Parts: sequence; C-alpha cells; structure tokens
Amino acid sequence: MTNLFRVVALVSACGLLTNCSVFRQLLGDSKTKISTHLETSGPDHPMAIMNLPIDGRTMTFKKIPEFSHRAIAGFESFPSDDGQGFGLLLQLDMKGKNALEAASRLNQGSKLITFVNGVPVDMVELDQPITDGRFTIWRGVSQEAVDDLDKFYPHIKYMKSQSKAMEMMPSTFLMKLRAREDAKKLEAAEKKAQEDRERGILPKAPKTNEIPLEGFKTPGT
Repeated sequence: MTNLFRVVALVSACGLLTNCSVFRQLLGDSKTKISTHLETSGPDHPMAIMNLPIDGRTMTFKKIPEFSHRAIAGFESFPSDDGQGFGLLLQLDMKGKNALEAASRLNQGSKLITFVNGVPVDMVELDQPITDGRFTIWRGVSQEAVDDLDKFYPHIKYMKSQSKAMEMMPSTFLMKLRAREDAKKLEAAEKKAQEDRERGILPKAPKTNEIPLEGFKTPGT
C-alpha cells in the first residue's frame, strides 16, 4: 500500500472515530496557524509583498512564508521574558529545516517576522545560519494556541530520530503521526513514574533472569 493510499485509509477510518482532530491537524486543517515571512527590499511584484508599520516605519515582507505550521515536527513552550504570552521553540521537519537554513544563509542581516493566526507577534534578525531546524518565537503566543498545539504535536524532549543511522526528524504524514504517538507514550510513562514516586511506589526490581550478564565476571576470573 503506498503512502497516499495509507493516508486515504486513515482519513476514511477517521470518520468512524469520535475525535479526528489529529488527522485534520496533520493534513493542514489546524486551528493554530503559524507562518514566517522574510523581509525584502528587492523589486518584487506588489501582489507578492506586504507592507507593515513597525516601530514608526514601514517594512516590507514577502507574502509567501519561508515555512508554516505544516512544517512543524515538534515544539516546546515557555513564558515570554516580557510577559506577553508564551514563546515557542519549534522543531521543523526536513523540508522546513532546509528552507530555514537556506533563508538564514542567504539573507543574513534581514528580518524574519512570525504570524500566529494572522497576527504578527515576533520578529528576529538573521545573524547566522540556522542548521538544526529549530526556530524560536520569543513572545506573543496565547495560552489557547499553546494548548491547541499540545493536542497535535509532540514535545521535543520526547521525540526520537526517525533513523538509527542519523538524526532525522519526521517529515511525512505517517512519520509525524507515529512520532506523536511514540512521544505521547513516553510522556505518559514519565508522568506515571513521577506519580508513583510521589505516592511512594518504588519501581519493581528485575527478576534474576532479566539482569544483563554482559561484562559479568565470576570471582577469580
């Protein structure tokens, strides 16, 4: 079965479920929309740019984003330093990672503005190449948006590489879905272990036949 047919099968099965928000999110129908737009000063077509008043001056940005919420593989949230909502650390998929690296290499000194649900919330200056696919929105994200993202995207600390041979973030629909499921299982296990510790429940000791013997030496050997 090809990836396309698998997606169709999953979406069809979604109609039998009571909550299909995960599928809608990963297919691009998310409630929280995020997009980043590069500053431009070139002779772009008027229909391809947008002029924004920022700090008493007009700045020009490309309408087509460098990446959007569709490129998110995982995230972490944190309270913003200035008290304006929350910030986000985004882990991008391979396509988003490559787009961010290209933009940051070729446009150093330019600004990158971030929109959340159609509202500009943060702007950064590209001062060095970003090669790890991680992008920070420092402020302006609402609690509602954070809660919405938490329903559909895994937290970065629970994510694992999709390849044992190299660091590779999930990029396809199925890879993102699988990564989210795996991360949620790790998160639930960590939460249960913490609750057990607080209740004074110690983890079970391994049985004798479960103890690894690698490196074990008998006395006198």
